[in-house]
Amino acid sequence: MRKKKIQILLLATAFLFLMDGVIPVKAQERKLGRVERRADRNFVGQKFNKAMMQYETALKKEENVQNQAALHLKIARLYFMVRDYNWAIEHYEKAMEQERDLFLVDDVCDYIDALRFQGQARKAEAICLDNAYKDQYSRYQRYQNTLEALAMRHSVQGFPGFTAKRLSLNTPNAEYWVGNYGEQPFYAISYSKFNDPGKLFFHRTHYYELKEAGEKVMAQKSPRYSDYFRRIPVDLQNGPVTFSSDMKMMVTTVIEYDKKNVSVEMVNKKHRPFRTKLYYSVIKSQSKRFGKYIPIFPQNPENSYAHPYLFNDGKSLLFTSDMPGGFGGFDLYVVHWDEEMQEWGTPMNLGADVNTEGNEIFPILYEGHLIFSSNGLPGFGGYDLFNVDYDHEGVIPGSVRHFPYPVNSVFNDYFMCPLDLRTAYFVSDREMKFRDDIYYLQTEEDLGVQRGDPYFGMSEESAILGGVLLLNGATEAVTKEIISLKQYAPEGLLMTLYFNFDSDKLTTESIQCLERFINEMGTYYFSELRFDGFADEMGSDNYNYALSARRAKRVAEFLQNHGVNINFNIKAHGKVKLSPEEIKEEMEKQSEGNIDWIQLNRRARRVEIYHKR
Repeated sequence: MRKKKIQILLLATAFLFLMDGVIPVKAQERKLGRVERRADRNFVGQKFNKAMMQYETALKKEENVQNQAALHLKIARLYFMVRDYNWAIEHYEKAMEQERDLFLVDDVCDYIDALRFQGQARKAEAICLDNAYKDQYSRYQRYQNTLEALAMRHSVQGFPGFTAKRLSLNTPNAEYWVGNYGEQPFYAISYSKFNDPGKLFFHRTHYYELKEAGEKVMAQKSPRYSDYFRRIPVDLQNGPVTFSSDMKMMVTTVIEYDKKNVSVEMVNKKHRPFRTKLYYSVIKSQSKRFGKYIPIFPQNPENSYAHPYLFNDGKSLLFTSDMPGGFGGFDLYVVHWDEEMQEWGTPMNLGADVNTEGNEIFPILYEGHLIFSSNGLPGFGGYDLFNVDYDHEGVIPGSVRHFPYPVNSVFNDYFMCPLDLRTAYFVSDREMKFRDDIYYLQTEEDLGVQRGDPYFGMSEESAILGGVLLLNGATEAVTKEIISLKQYAPEGLLMTLYFNFDSDKLTTESIQCLERFINEMGTYYFSELRFDGFADEMGSDNYNYALSARRAKRVAEFLQNHGVNINFNIKAHGKVKLSPEEIKEEMEKQSEGNIDWIQLNRRARRVEIYHKR
């Protein structure tokens, strides 16, 4: 009976990976043949070789070209899930040749990832170039992060002040999380070959005592499976667990599924046959064992809830969910215990400072910092780790910071467990042959304390320091030009000033232009100046709108501070897309075969100054 239950739960895991793969109705209506259904059952039973052979047989029997393309894409997704990237690439290619419209942006990102994981960077770059300026791609941050990953070197130098060491306890299975039960640290291993790229849940989990920290490894022949965790039902071991400070309450993850609708198929989100839910249990005073597991609060049956983290003495809970009303994908939420009503209140979204159209997962609080992972904020590629200041009112606006290398990489870096202000564990899948691994981090400064202004993703300065950004071998590739005021004044546009990536600081060239402008001011009479700020396409709409406003304001303040006292009109435009002609001109300046996406978008990062007589 238990074996049958585990198989059904395994089936649910396949759907979790595929849940974001919404495809057109014509593909959803495809009827599965007998051979393909047998392949589905074998795949769920983890007989992967047999299953994939049966899928190939089903493909040969399929005569309809559209159905062939849908099956190719399905097989590619499944190969990607079990990290067989060579076969995934082959089927992605065939699906794209037959029916390009079947692909979602996430499918293209996975296809590109498969290529770069196999060392086929040139081919990955070609696909990126083909899609980079299509609306659905330019608006999707995960795709922009994929572009970033292609612009970075895999063999990187250590970032000053940060050192990371892969723990020796790691195995070819997925070590994906570290927690504490009282004073005893423990870690989680998923023994399933399934690999959910979204990192939203892990199946067939066991929890072991953690005896290793940094260079110190406690003698042990094999991991010790805690007697307590052995008593947790297997269907409750699907991800992180969290405990109240008094250890009397535990919150964990449960997979729910629809027994009547089971198959490994690409279906609409509204019809996927499983969900993850948060359940809790409290210790019975007499037996001193956790009692019945029940839902922690009412949860929408159509959505998933995961990655719980209790704080505030067990009276507050952070978690991630795709419930309605969010920004897209999985968002971070908080819910508080109502003492008067003796029940949990209404979950509250943590807002646009941390949540995006992508996924935000694995929240944890430490010393006033909320640490979480996101593939929707600008980063190096895949999931990256961020921290944001957090107080009793929630997220402090404008305080999101991105951890540098070696914490973040071009792979998935998605969970951090601080030990103190200068040491922590974090999880990454950067070592491809070992799957997900735990790393030990040491810092010279307190975690969350990073020099400079808060920033999202990668600044050119930090990337160069980390030795990871491909800038055509140069630290500065901006064309130096002096813009003449007289040249542009008759048309209303006085000058255009350019900015570095993710920066509102004036460059040396911009300062020279503004000083020249101030010296020539006596030649002309202006009743008003307008400053139009712009940003490139990398990053969220909200963030880039604020960045474009800061750039325009910085230029206006420079003139004010140098004695220019007239009416100023500041206007923010946010993201701007370069024209095909501008893109072509910028590409002609670059080395053949190496596309520097940061430099390519230089023209978009600008402030235009207009005059009004």
